[in-house]
Amino acid sequence: MIEMLAFTPGSALTIALVAMVTGLLGYLLTNRMKYNYPPTPGLAIPLIGHTYKISMSNFCKQCLEWTPTYGPVLTLHLGPMKLVVVNKIDVALEVLVKKSTDFANRMVTPTVRVFTEGGKNIGFSNYTPTWKLHRKMSSKALRQLMQGPALEQKIHNAMVTVFAEMDKIVGKPSEPAEHINYAIGNILMGLCFGGSFDFEDKEINFILKAYDELLEKISNFREDIFPPLQYLFKSKAFKRVEDASETVLAYIKKRYSAELATYTPGVQRHLADHLILARQEAEKEEDPEVLASLTETHIRQTLADIFFAGINTSRSTLRFAVLHMIGNPKIQQKVQQEIDRVVGQDRLPCLSDRPDLAYTEAVLYESMRLTTVAPTGIFHNTRCDTSIGEYKLPKGTPVVINHWALHHDPEAWNDVDAFIPERFLDEDGKLGPKPKSYLPFSAGTRVCLGEFVAKPELHLLFACLMQRYTWSMEDGKTPDLAPIGSIFAMNPKEQDVVIKRRF
Repeated sequence: MIEMLAFTPGSALTIALVAMVTGLLGYLLTNRMKYNYPPTPGLAIPLIGHTYKISMSNFCKQCLEWTPTYGPVLTLHLGPMKLVVVNKIDVALEVLVKKSTDFANRMVTPTVRVFTEGGKNIGFSNYTPTWKLHRKMSSKALRQLMQGPALEQKIHNAMVTVFAEMDKIVGKPSEPAEHINYAIGNILMGLCFGGSFDFEDKEINFILKAYDELLEKISNFREDIFPPLQYLFKSKAFKRVEDASETVLAYIKKRYSAELATYTPGVQRHLADHLILARQEAEKEEDPEVLASLTETHIRQTLADIFFAGINTSRSTLRFAVLHMIGNPKIQQKVQQEIDRVVGQDRLPCLSDRPDLAYTEAVLYESMRLTTVAPTGIFHNTRCDTSIGEYKLPKGTPVVINHWALHHDPEAWNDVDAFIPERFLDEDGKLGPKPKSYLPFSAGTRVCLGEFVAKPELHLLFACLMQRYTWSMEDGKTPDLAPIGSIFAMNPKEQDVVIKRRF
C-alpha cells in the first residue's frame, strides 16, 4: 500500500511548496513594483473598473476636468483593461514625438480586427517592418497623386454638381448634410478609383449608407473590453459591425480588382494605379522577405483608409465649420470679403489661391480646434516597457492622446471657448506657426497619412461653399454646436439651415 506524503512541518514537500509560493509572491510583488502607473480618478471596482463613472459621450471633457486633481496623465480601468490617457501637450509630445517608436503600436481590439481584415491597414496596424513598408509605399503613391491636378479637378467637378442641387433649396430651411456627403464621397471615390457620380447615384449612396452603419456600431465596447465574448456570446452590435464591414470591404475589393484588371503601365489614373505602381517599384528596391508579407489585402486596406476615414472626418469638419459661420456672421462676412478680393466671383477658388486665403484657413482651423471631430484619434499601444514622465509602463499598455483636451486646455489657449481665428495668424495677417497645443492630425511616427490631402481639400471645399452662399438659420433660431457621438468621433446634430446665393 502506497502511503500519501503528508504535509508535515519540516518535510521536504512542505519546504518545497513554501519556497515555490514565496518565490511566486516575490516575483509578482517585484514585477508590480517595477511599474508605476499614473493616478486613477477614484475607486476602480473589480471587473467594472471606472466604467460606472465615465460617460462615453463626455469622456474627453471628463478627463480634462480630472487633470487639476490627478495630473496630466490618468489611468482608467475599463473592465480588466488599464487605459492611460494623456491630457496635456508636453506629455503628448513625449509620447508622439520624443518616444514615438515606444508608443507606435496600436490597440488591436476584436472590432478593429473585423474592419481591418486582421490589422492590415495603415491606421490600426502595429509598428512592424511590414507596416513601415506599407506606409512608405502609400505615402509615395499619395505624393505622386497630389503632384497633378487630380484633387482640384475632382473638387471643382463635385462642387458644380452640388451647387446645381443646392440652388434648388435656396431660401428653404434644409439640412445640408447630404450635399456635403455627396461632395466628399464623390471626390474621394474619384481620387481612389476614378470616375464621378450623379447626385442621386445609387452606388455612392449605398456605400455611404453601409459605412454609416459601421460607424454607428463601431463604438461598441463590450467585445473590445471583454474579448472572449466575441466567441461566447456575440452581441447584436458586434454582428452588425461584422455585416457592415463585410459590405464595405466587399465593395472596395470589387473596385480595386476592376482597376487592377485594367491597369496600364505608365498611365496613372487614380490612387489605385499609383499604389499598384508603388508596389511594382518596391519589388526592385525593398527586402523581398518584407515585401512578401505585404499582400493585396494591405493595398486594398490603404484605399479603405483614405476613402472611409476621409469621408467621416471631412464631412463632420465642414458641417461644423458652416455652423460656426452661422453662429458668427461677422466672421463669415470677413471670410467672404477675403475670397472676393483674392478669387472674385467669376471662377471657383483654386489650390493656388490658398496662400492668399489665410483668414479663411484660420477660420477652418479654429472650427477644427473647437469641435475636434476625432477627439482621441486612434489608441496607441506600447511596444516595450517604457515611461511617460515619472510613470513606468509595461509593454502592451494602451495609451490614448486626448486631442479634445489639448484643444480645450485653458492653460494653452486664451479665452478657450471663444471662436477666434486670429489665434492662427501672425501680425501681418498670414498663417503663423502652428500653436503648440494644436494636433488635429496627431504627430510623429503615427501622424495621419491623409493630412496633406485633407488640409487642401477641406480648405478648397470650405472656400467654395463660402464664396457662393451666405449661411444662416431661420429667424429666431441659433445653430446647435453641441456635438453628438462617442469617444472616437464627434458629429454635428442634424438641423436645418438657410442658404442665400451671393451672386
